[in-house]
Amino acid sequence: MLRQLLESGSVVDIIATFVALGLIAATILSLIFIIIGGISFILSAGNEEKIKKAVHTIRYAIVGLVVTFIAYFLVLFIARLLDIPFELSFSDIIDLMDQIMSSMSTK
Repeated sequence: MLRQLLESGSVVDIIATFVALGLIAATILSLIFIIIGGISFILSAGNEEKIKKAVHTIRYAIVGLVVTFIAYFLVLFIARLLDIPFELSFSDIIDLMDQIMSSMSTK
């Protein structure tokens, strides 16, 4: 998939694919850190320091996810402002994630 894109794709397609991969990675990491923060919160047993650390983990994971999507929309805005044919919809991201998952399961 990526090899085919690098060999025959345009620069804009390559950048769009890497932006999509970045969004996928940021979303997965954010969900992992939210789960870790939630488990830490549950296992804190009333310890104020552990609760504070777990809340900070959850808060920063959500802030990171929001910043990631703001960056995505900023890239789309700048591309439209400069008339760059940068088309990347959420269905494209879902399709890319599906391709990644299917390639991982066949090996």
